[in-house]
Amino acid sequence: MSSNSKITNNNDKIINYIISLIFKTNRLIHKRLRKEKRHLDPFSVLRFEVLRYITEKKNPLMKEVADYFCITPPSVTSLIDSLVKSGVVKRIYDKNDRRAIRLFITLKGKKELEKGINKINNNMKKVLKQLNAKELKNLIKILEKLSKNYENHNQK
Repeated sequence: MSSNSKITNNNDKIINYIISLIFKTNRLIHKRLRKEKRHLDPFSVLRFEVLRYITEKKNPLMKEVADYFCITPPSVTSLIDSLVKSGVVKRIYDKNDRRAIRLFITLKGKKELEKGINKINNNMKKVLKQLNAKELKNLIKILEKLSKNYENHNQK
């Protein structure tokens, strides 16, 4: 085995390990949120993420929500129905195409979203405070680079 193939093989193992750690960390974050949800918040992570998406995308179509979350139109309808029923989202028919339904976050939804963001930020601060200044700088650098790579890839 050549030295280049050993390096490539070793890099593959390292990358696989990093991917595993990312998924493990994500699962642990969600597990912690579910645990705290029991006594703090009636919101599920998916409902929270849908509100965040609707806010960021400035009144997306139902189809855009379904596409973003990789769920079927009937599933997104059910999810949005529950958000409308709880008063955090409104459906508005598009002025140009009556078949298209746009989603708007209500004042109640904005408050719920802000509360959820604050809760998540407080949890993340507790975890990130365990890193020293150098580790934080490295984490920022890595996350910025990964974000930029994903953005560039998505534009192609």
